[in-house]
Amino acid sequence: MAGARCRTLYPFSGERHSQGLRFAAGELLTLLQVPDGGWWEGEKDDGLRGWFPASYVQLLE
Repeated sequence: MAGARCRTLYPFSGERHSQGLRFAAGELLTLLQVPDGGWWEGEKDDGLRGWFPASYVQLLE
């Protein structure tokens, strides 16, 4: 699933993970890592990378 795109459903402050990715609702991310455990790594279009809860995004087809 790495390389897939997703849209953020809710804002995330990034504070719940030491390498959290802050975003607003409605942003597009590219997935980098999708391990088990409920946290995914992604990259914003501006190049910022970090981890976020998988439940905060919807995969795009």
